[in-house]
Amino acid sequence: MSKNQTPEMRLSLCMIVRDAGRTLGDCLGSIRPWVDEMVVVDTGSVDETAEIARGFGARVFEFPWCDDFAAARNASLGHARGEWVFWMDADDTIDETNGRGLRRLADGVHEESVFGYVMRVHCPGKDGGGDYTAVDQVKMFRNRPELRFEGRIHEQILPAIRRAGGEVAWTELFVTHSGSDQSAEGRRRKYERDLRILELDLRERPEHPFVLFNLGMTYADMGRHEEAVRWLNRSVELANPSESHLRKAYALWVASLQQLGRYGEAQEVCRRGLELCPRDAELLFRQGMLAHEAGRLEEAAGAYRQTLALGSGRYFSSMDQGILGAKARHNLACVYTDMGRPDLAEVQWRRILEESPRQRQARLQLVDSLIRQCRFLTAADELERLDGAETASCEAMLLRVQLAEGQRRLAEAEQWARAAVERFPEAPAAWEALGRFLFEHGEAGEAAEVLGQVVERQPGNGAAWHNLGMAQLRAGRIEAAVESLEQSLRVRPESAATREHWEEAVKRLNEEGVGDDRSLEQEGTEITEEDLSVASVRSCSNPFYTGDNLS
Repeated sequence: MSKNQTPEMRLSLCMIVRDAGRTLGDCLGSIRPWVDEMVVVDTGSVDETAEIARGFGARVFEFPWCDDFAAARNASLGHARGEWVFWMDADDTIDETNGRGLRRLADGVHEESVFGYVMRVHCPGKDGGGDYTAVDQVKMFRNRPELRFEGRIHEQILPAIRRAGGEVAWTELFVTHSGSDQSAEGRRRKYERDLRILELDLRERPEHPFVLFNLGMTYADMGRHEEAVRWLNRSVELANPSESHLRKAYALWVASLQQLGRYGEAQEVCRRGLELCPRDAELLFRQGMLAHEAGRLEEAAGAYRQTLALGSGRYFSSMDQGILGAKARHNLACVYTDMGRPDLAEVQWRRILEESPRQRQARLQLVDSLIRQCRFLTAADELERLDGAETASCEAMLLRVQLAEGQRRLAEAEQWARAAVERFPEAPAAWEALGRFLFEHGEAGEAAEVLGQVVERQPGNGAAWHNLGMAQLRAGRIEAAVESLEQSLRVRPESAATREHWEEAVKRLNEEGVGDDRSLEQEGTEITEEDLSVASVRSCSNPFYTGDNLS
């Protein structure tokens, strides 16, 4: 028992704050009804933070900031008088349901072996669409002098609980972390602070796997993936298999390798991670992505189905919860589309819409699946379920092109295609749809002009260069067709169809005496390693979800 504890106090809130005037009122207002006291340690605010805290009845103490979050948190613990401690950040809130649950938990009977309780922090997605990342943390623990946080940043109480011989129990309670500064300037300041503190932590604990993990995670979040791979690799090498962060280290490592285009390495790291954690949702999701990228569609579908079958596991994680539901279904539907099974894709789009009826992309993709099945009346009905703004979107207009074309209303299809280009002149998909329509139903010369607009906007689109070359061939522009098909092969040298048409075009060019004999090995047309790094275009009209929302 802490020397400060009093018999009547069951639960103390302990917080550290600095210049939190923007969010602190909402935070304390949400938690105040459910705790017996609020301890707020201010680490150097120059705004009204301390006054706000006192206004809510908190006991406020000062602590000089020393680039050490654990030291500051431990200072707050030293003032707690309750039997149990609950901690929050100044940009967290707790709703009434979870507040009542927290109070019931604190007032309840506890196994003597349980020293702490795991709760979740819900971090809403940046787009405000209902997505969130759930982070497991030990949020409530016994107020005992041997239980103290460690680590200058991303501080933890779990190691102290384990050293003391205690256990943790899991709950369904959560707080919401939604007040953090997500502006570019706010994130820049956070990265500068985090890296500065992590460098100090690294000097003090140079071979600590969790410090190395935090460095890798920070660099991955910053988009500096070479550095992320370096630190995550080292963290995994040094980590004990029981380390709570290990599975996340593998997932981040795979993600950074994917971002770098190092797919073979990513596949190997993913395989190793799954050997250690065969039911890890993030790694299975990544396995699906890698298999899809490589064209191993059955394997990709199997990985996504496994992900969906998992449910929520009981292990420490920080994960976008959409991976266990809508986002895995989204990717699975894209795989089925690429397999030529729009009927199976339809099932997944409908499941997403059952859970989120206003999910716009799922509705649009459902229409696409229905059109592919020639179920035109049902597709038209689904299109009518879009609201006004969605109906006027580029995607919806292009679906109307497909729908009219499928019903052989070609004049109407052309009108929709031209209207899409006029309304969305910067959208490559609009130009591509019009170019395809003209190639199939109109004049090849105009189709080539239109498809030229696509490659101008997307020079790395190998499929668009192929289509442009085919339109130029049909229009009799042989030399231009050869150049376009060569460009397509630079982007995707594995395309047998493009190579076949290129060889045909070169043969015609030489027969007509327009140019010298050509080969892809000639100067200026060599396929380089750099060219191979350009991604090919997928046949699924909606890009699959990448799972790069890192926390």
